[in-house]
Amino acid sequence: MLFKTKEELMEAVQDHSIRYARCEYYVTESSKTKWKVLCKHITEEQWCRWELRGHVKCNPSYGIKHVIQNVKDQTGYDVPYQKAWYSLKMACEIVYGTWESSVRKLPKYLGAIQKYNPGTIVEWKHKGFQQSTGSYVMGYVFWAFKPCIDGFQFCRKIIIVDGTHLYTKYKHKLLIAAAMDGQQVLPLAFAIVDEETYPS
Repeated sequence: MLFKTKEELMEAVQDHSIRYARCEYYVTESSKTKWKVLCKHITEEQWCRWELRGHVKCNPSYGIKHVIQNVKDQTGYDVPYQKAWYSLKMACEIVYGTWESSVRKLPKYLGAIQKYNPGTIVEWKHKGFQQSTGSYVMGYVFWAFKPCIDGFQFCRKIIIVDGTHLYTKYKHKLLIAAAMDGQQVLPLAFAIVDEETYPS
């Protein structure tokens, strides 16, 4: 698009951001002949997809078919499946964080649980130290809340262990040990493991 004046351009950008994109931006460069703006949510690693991010935040079940349909409705363009998948992945990482950032927060989170829930047990098992990243590689982590430990004495003496896959590139599993109290299920302990084996 061509604009006769800088003011006309500024007005068009403001109108578009309010009417369609609902995004926040900031001015990075301004002169008599130039006006450059960037989305506030852009970083060097990630470029902004504010509209898609808004959909993901409002509706976590927003899927790839919704991305494809949304782009088709708004622009008339048939976006390829791979691009839609990648866009949705980037938007989810912006809203919820990456798997790596979540794993990095896990020790702090479990430490806070122990602090504010005295008697809670947390056990870590590391595979070793990785020199390249300067961090430990997680083998598994186990935790049991104090109220659940105390409640076990009132349960039937049968423990059920169930697991589910965490669908990430690391292929971990979430295990839950539970017991029955009358007709209620009481979760006893939780673990994130790399595989379901006897040692883990």
